[in-house]
Amino acid sequence: MRYLLSLILLIAFLTNTNAQSPYEYFNNEDFWKNMIMESSEQPLPALAASDTVIVIASSRNIQPGDVRFVGELRDGKTLRYYLMYARAGKWYIHPYASIVNAIRAVPDINRDWVTYTEGMGKIFTSDADRGMQMSGQYGVNVLLLDYPSIRTTYKPLKNYKFALRNACICYKDFMPVLDTVKMLRDQHKMGTGHLSLFFHSMGNNMIREIAKHDAVIRYNQSVWVDNIILNAPCVPRKKHAKWVDKIHFGEHIYVHYNPEDGTLKWARIAGFRQIMGEHMKKPLSQQAIYINFEPLCGTEHSNFLNLYSRKPIKEAAYAHYRLLFHGETVDVHNRMLYAPSEYRRIGFQLMR
Repeated sequence: MRYLLSLILLIAFLTNTNAQSPYEYFNNEDFWKNMIMESSEQPLPALAASDTVIVIASSRNIQPGDVRFVGELRDGKTLRYYLMYARAGKWYIHPYASIVNAIRAVPDINRDWVTYTEGMGKIFTSDADRGMQMSGQYGVNVLLLDYPSIRTTYKPLKNYKFALRNACICYKDFMPVLDTVKMLRDQHKMGTGHLSLFFHSMGNNMIREIAKHDAVIRYNQSVWVDNIILNAPCVPRKKHAKWVDKIHFGEHIYVHYNPEDGTLKWARIAGFRQIMGEHMKKPLSQQAIYINFEPLCGTEHSNFLNLYSRKPIKEAAYAHYRLLFHGETVDVHNRMLYAPSEYRRIGFQLMR
């Protein structure tokens, strides 16, 4: 009965006649006008280590002359590389011909690095906002892998299909970026800091597809990543251990799940299948450490950033992510911070 009621509510939501516009704040003209696209020929101003700066690799189309100058569709032919920096209340976007040149322009290359892939529902501005927030809140260099995951004119069901399709093919666009990051790390040309790969929600389809297509073999030649973080993965739960066990290039793999995740609940009903980040079930990956966020965060989905119009994240969650983003190992046996998970005895849970 509970499932039937949820299904009825979902159908009512998905058949709403109004176009979905959940990011009006990030898509209004005033917000876009505060983002300045520079010419690649302009000299980059002197940037300090204290400046908030991120690198973006984007698979989106561009719309020259439009106030919304980065589009909502996948280009399909080329990636674009940007350095984004904050200055006097505006965000400046400096294009580069290669990801190597964009990384070299970062003012403090020796900071810890996080390669960040988001989930459904991001236009360019809201995705960039999350990258800038991560850099500012955690003091890390961020390489944001930006792909189209929403159309502001689509209804919810069509948007779900649009986002899922793009999430599942984005690995084709971004594997060359990962190839370059691995090369730079192997050659000690990406600073002296740690490196973590962070996949959130539907963005986990990227690493899943890499593993499923055995493209992961090209990365498994050495351990060159400190932490691989599969955060609230909006991917099928079935046989997840099989593909996670193929990943050997990270020192540690963390799977963050939440049996009461309100966002993943709707994804489960919409897809008529169990979701890895929600109702976790054995068999588990032998490669991963599982962390249950439900006792600390309830039904919340994005527990790693303080975001516009959202309530602040929990201090214990921030401390947990801070360790991971800085390449450290989480001590799950510290009973002041973690306890064995009460949910199906799967992994550990964050203490309140």
